[in-house]
Amino acid sequence: MSEDIEFNDPNGISPEPNNSGTITPEIDRSLTDHDIARYLLQYLLDCRGISHENMLLVILGKLQKHTQNPDSQICSTDRLVEIIKGINVKLNPLGYKISRVGHGMGRNNVSSMLKDTGLPSSNRFYVYVNTVSSEESKLATRFSTREIEFIKWCVEQMCVPKGCEVIIDCPIVTEIDRIRGDISWNKCITYSVESSQFLQYKDWSPIEIESLLFKLCGLKWFSKDENGRISMDLRCLVELEEYLIANSVSTCENCHRLASQGARCMACSRSWHVDCYQHHITHIGTYCSCGESILQNGIYMI
Repeated sequence: MSEDIEFNDPNGISPEPNNSGTITPEIDRSLTDHDIARYLLQYLLDCRGISHENMLLVILGKLQKHTQNPDSQICSTDRLVEIIKGINVKLNPLGYKISRVGHGMGRNNVSSMLKDTGLPSSNRFYVYVNTVSSEESKLATRFSTREIEFIKWCVEQMCVPKGCEVIIDCPIVTEIDRIRGDISWNKCITYSVESSQFLQYKDWSPIEIESLLFKLCGLKWFSKDENGRISMDLRCLVELEEYLIANSVSTCENCHRLASQGARCMACSRSWHVDCYQHHITHIGTYCSCGESILQNGIYMI
């Protein structure tokens, strides 16, 4: 995908990942803003199109040390957003963009799974996505017609929330309870599916199904937890957002993005991501718009 984008370095320099997974430019001159944008895009593509915001900030800070006036450079979220906007201007004619999205698990859970960067906790990720109109077209850039039919069937299975056991040590349950400061609720739903359920797909062998599921997890379309349950990952949620909303996957009352993880009102099914739930409790109130207490009567979405 990156070869379609005209980020040409006059010195023919290409970024190379070092042992820590970061981009180390081999340069004999100062980097321009154009160079920095190109290296950031290359890093994102090398990360399968998804990177946590803090990791991009670390890369940005290292790149800025190679500019003509490094002491005057400010490595900030605002600066990163500005650069990404510039990249998106170039990506737009090609049918791609970089989206900045929050993870439903919340910043504390996300940060606990990442290498410590010394930066504040954040739930934000940058995702390289296809912007063409139809869901089939988005999938067709990576998968065969036969694979697309299977993927669509899998997504349909994951569009329906299912009741599940409340797992006390689940990170989402733990974080919601920390925000509430109360004992656990007794209800829980999930959009994830047991991997064995996908083996019911007709006309495919178990080996073919396992192979494609493995590929989808590697591409960050699906994710698989330690219990073997498969759910939609960020790339799927972002690229298929309109389709998923049309198929009744809940949206967050605060940020209005898809909400497959977080908390839900027991009375009316309004939903919040973990961080959005905390914002509502702290700044808006402890009651849902329907009048129900979302401290006492809620449902975990894991």
